[in-house]
Amino acid sequence: MILLPAIDLYEGKVIRLSEGDFSRKSYYDVSPLDAAKKILDAGCDYIHIVDLEGAKLGKPCHLKELEKIASLGMFTQYGGGLRSEGSVKEALESGADRVMIGSLLFKNPDMPSLISNEFGIAAMPAIDIKDGKVVHSGWLENTELTAANAIKTLSKTGFKVFLVTDTERDGLMSGIRTELYSPLISDSYEIVAAGGITTDKDIIALAKIGVSGAVVGKSLYEGGITLKEALNAAKLGGQ
Repeated sequence: MILLPAIDLYEGKVIRLSEGDFSRKSYYDVSPLDAAKKILDAGCDYIHIVDLEGAKLGKPCHLKELEKIASLGMFTQYGGGLRSEGSVKEALESGADRVMIGSLLFKNPDMPSLISNEFGIAAMPAIDIKDGKVVHSGWLENTELTAANAIKTLSKTGFKVFLVTDTERDGLMSGIRTELYSPLISDSYEIVAAGGITTDKDIIALAKIGVSGAVVGKSLYEGGITLKEALNAAKLGGQ
């Protein structure tokens, strides 16, 4: 399993939200670049960057920070506010290896095929789940799609990797719900899990059911798990 430590950005600072609520921010006294360097120095070659300000405003706001972090040579995953083809291109040109796309795929029925054909494996649908249904646009807009239905539809257009976020546990350090992910596992595509991942047991449990990647954020910043422990759990779970 691949471990993806998360850096969430707002106004140039590293923060975390609880359940996507912008009134419940936690700020951390570290620059985005220094946070990325610590992750790299710990032996992790992957990083997950969420532009929370971009998600709120509908356009990427931290492309300069993305450029700096991408220059470290890590596999860099970036999302937040990518609501046009132009924004997706900007993020990739700024150094992202893979971009997370949500609302752009759900608002226009023609867009999934266009995005998949144009960007291929560099584009990853963000399947954000709240009350059993997909939400988008910074988790502020609802759909009637279940995760399974969304993935089934999008996989037919060529997408191979999906980020599935349990929004009701995100930022709460409350542990995972394997029952959210287990019905989604398939040999036809990969699932990257996010939301509530707190301990080594969470990471190992996700690996055991076939999840290919785990995004860990707040727990790394607030003592739930160390990066070394998380990396070891990812290796152990994959055995």
